Amino acid sequence: MTAEQDTERLARIYSAQARAYAEGWSPIIRVAGRRLLEALPWRGCARVLDVGTGAGEHLFDIRRLAPTAWVLGVDRSAGMLELARSRGVPLALMDAMDVSLRPETFDVAVMIFMLFHLDDPVAALRNVRRVLRPGGTLGVVTWAEDPDVEATRLWQAELDALGARELDPIPRKHELMNTTEKMAGLLSAAGFHPQKLWVERLEHQWTVEGLMALHTRFGRAKRKLDSLDGETREAFLARIRPRLAGLPPAAFLYRATTVCSVGLSPA
Repeated sequence: MTAEQDTERLARIYSAQARAYAEGWSPIIRVAGRRLLEALPWRGCARVLDVGTGAGEHLFDIRRLAPTAWVLGVDRSAGMLELARSRGVPLALMDAMDVSLRPETFDVAVMIFMLFHLDDPVAALRNVRRVLRPGGTLGVVTWAEDPDVEATRLWQAELDALGARELDPIPRKHELMNTTEKMAGLLSAAGFHPQKLWVERLEHQWTVEGLMALHTRFGRAKRKLDSLDGETREAFLARIRPRLAGLPPAAFLYRATTVCSVGLSPA
């Protein structure tokens, strides 16, 4: 499968699951994105670009931090952008590998939890650098560690025992950007001056109902679930619910770490 086909497939998957993503996952990653956003230099910022804006979960915080700036959100998923329209920010359907905007236009750009989906991260970073003014700032968030909670591991093990397989797996390149050192290398290769890189911790306490809602509507768990026939699927859901309900709260405590990176475009 070509890189272009992967991009089309990723956009299709996220469009189909946009509502589930916005309701189940966006509130969690918004917390991590906010930690990056609050570290960026907003004073005097006139134009902001949110690359991979998704359902617009970070736009509220951007507007809060840069209330007078003109903000543009771009994403390859039409379904995601449809949900983001309620944020009241201009939006554009655009591939991060081909940011078709005027050069040296933006003061700040952000790429939050999206760089690892791209076939050539360095080329994407260069594309964004092209539209930043000299001295402009780029902020990036990637995963350092994104482990499954115990409850999810039980879910996956039960599916594996039924012979489930992940349908339409999403391409990811986490291993290229899961440390501050790796991100500094990517930024430098794209022509940025790495300015500040650090690791943040992220926690979320799932409930049985919340985790089941996510796993039946979004992500890898859903793609494996969808490989089962209808009867087997219903039997699995009926069996897994009481098993999850019997687990302690610690089995639903999500603990992850993220890499926050800030780079400057050469002046």
